[in-house]
Amino acid sequence: GGVEEGLVVEQAQVVDHRHLAAVASLPQSVVDEIGSQRWLFTHASVGGNMIEGLADLHALDAQHYPLVTQSVGFDAGLNRAEAPPATTLPGTVYECPRGNPVWSEKVAIFDNSVRLAGWHLPKVNAVMDKFCYIDPDADAASTTASMAALREAYPTTAFVYTTMPLTTGEDAENVQRNQYNRAVRLHCASTGAVLYDLADMEAYDPSGVAQTFLSAGQTYQKLYDGYTDDGGHLNVTGRQRVATGWYAVAAVLARHPIFWSDFEQGTIAGWVV
Repeated sequence: GGVEEGLVVEQAQVVDHRHLAAVASLPQSVVDEIGSQRWLFTHASVGGNMIEGLADLHALDAQHYPLVTQSVGFDAGLNRAEAPPATTLPGTVYECPRGNPVWSEKVAIFDNSVRLAGWHLPKVNAVMDKFCYIDPDADAASTTASMAALREAYPTTAFVYTTMPLTTGEDAENVQRNQYNRAVRLHCASTGAVLYDLADMEAYDPSGVAQTFLSAGQTYQKLYDGYTDDGGHLNVTGRQRVATGWYAVAAVLARHPIFWSDFEQGTIAGWVV
């Protein structure tokens, strides 16, 4: 009980472009829960755009968008994020710019950051890694298997999956990105994982019109050109859009059993905030 209309979470906990509009009217109780969350985010350049978007939203309305960011160093020698501070602060996204090694190294860095550096509860509630659009060759089966193993090892920490950002191109690499994303969506829908469907948010214009292209008779998503100035990285409009999506994901976690012990696991797939 006590739910209000908006932010309908369908297909397990997949959060996509359909959930963005409801963020502006999130009830204060959920906003307060979001303001208690602590995150780790490992990323590269588009991730930097997302962090800028969070800062934009916080500057526009700090009460409704309480998350702030704090940079965490990358230890190249240990191949992981530096250890968490002695005390982690609520309402903080600890962001580690780990650069752009090959995709398999990104998986290893994230795993090392969680297991060896200690980025899990009690230090943070939620952890997230993101590939970039330069990773079209990434293997979805390997990536989701690594995440699933982490979820099993640290069941009280929220592991947020992400789709791979798209480009405005209509080339073979954007086809590969779409294929990777479809595999990740299927995994999340079938395992009840939380998915931040970044690519889907990129692939609809502000009016909700899908941005697609055809290749070998199949339809694929592409980045809306109004969200980018170079075909891949996000401009102010694009970064604020996907940062709004971050709050949609955070709202799901705010009602997750990890945060609300009295919330029934069996009802989360149909939860409405």
